[in-house]
Amino acid sequence: FEKGFPAEFIAEGVDQTRCWFYYLHLISSAIKDSRAFNNVIVNGTVLAEDGKKMSKRLNNYPDPMEMFEKYGADSVRFYFLSSPVMAAENLNFSENEVAEIVKGMMRMLWNSYSFFVLYANIDKFKISEDYKPQTERLLDKWIISELNTLIKNVNESMENYELNKAVRYFPKFIDDFSNWYIRRSRKRFWKSENDTDKNEAYQTLHYILVELSKLMAPFTPFIAEEIYKNLTGNESVHLANFPKADENLIDGKLNGEMNRVRDIVSEGLQLRAKAGMKVRQPLNKFSIFNFQFSKESLDIIREELNVHEIVLDQENEVNIILDTEITEDLKLEGQAREIIRHIQEMRKKAGFEVDNRIEVSYAGINQVFEKFKDLIAREVLANKLDPEKIENPDLESEFKIDGEELKISLKKA
Repeated sequence: FEKGFPAEFIAEGVDQTRCWFYYLHLISSAIKDSRAFNNVIVNGTVLAEDGKKMSKRLNNYPDPMEMFEKYGADSVRFYFLSSPVMAAENLNFSENEVAEIVKGMMRMLWNSYSFFVLYANIDKFKISEDYKPQTERLLDKWIISELNTLIKNVNESMENYELNKAVRYFPKFIDDFSNWYIRRSRKRFWKSENDTDKNEAYQTLHYILVELSKLMAPFTPFIAEEIYKNLTGNESVHLANFPKADENLIDGKLNGEMNRVRDIVSEGLQLRAKAGMKVRQPLNKFSIFNFQFSKESLDIIREELNVHEIVLDQENEVNIILDTEITEDLKLEGQAREIIRHIQEMRKKAGFEVDNRIEVSYAGINQVFEKFKDLIAREVLANKLDPEKIENPDLESEFKIDGEELKISLKKA
């Protein structure tokens, strides 16, 4: 008793503030000359969506078991943990907000995990037991830095008993992880050879998923358990040590640079949209003023905005300028990108696996294929790409590219 007294914390509803909390301290002071507990987590009251008190008579609340069945216990749990009810405030329960957690954060997390499993199984990838999160690749260093920043922030919030603040860090990180790191790294997993860069991508992705599952275990215990056990083979995530941030892996300068890169990409995409330029249409030049970036960061901007050249200029007062002039070569390259998109959709429709090699024949707009044959073949995993007809194709399709007729036939190689 003496070792556990006063209690580190208790958790109770706000309605007990003037009763139970008071009596605990009163009795403790009288008997032990000490407070009863050091910290308290006080929850508010959960009300119906219309703000009224929930009651069986009014039947103004959804069945909890139906919520678990429909959205999963993790999503319902996360909804409450991230809500004002954890700060002793009232909460009008909203089923739509639970659904948004499922559609947003939970789906992105599961898709990220599924992406790793899919490609790791294809390549029969084996995780290195002595792996240490050290890499020279900019994207890898960035996501590792962001993960350790997340671990640090979550730990600090938990130490301060601010549970709702702790969980609110997760959606942004998972969005960055899924929609920036994994999306930007996809081609590293598509390479046919198991080179160093590909292995580093696998190792980094595995490390992030495992550490994230351990960090999320108290908040979303079921999905964390599923991911952790499947990726490690260990008994349970709930028997693992809670992560601690490695300050040496946190690079605030890199995090700031990547945020600026993403801001510039966002502004550049807005300029493209304003000019009516599809992202698949390559452009010649994008000028950035009053900013300095590393070569890898500039490569990211160039690829995201689909431009051939990035120009840095310290003289101009305007931050960014997009050259929207489309030459004949740029037009043909844009058409090649459209063809790639159509063939990729045909691959999915034909039910091909992501690593299946294919044969492709075409009829129409020959000039695009003549100039960008290698690019198209590489992107769609085609061993053969020519106008000669394929016998017994798996799928054929006709469509128009900038008003020009094109017929594509494909077959698994």
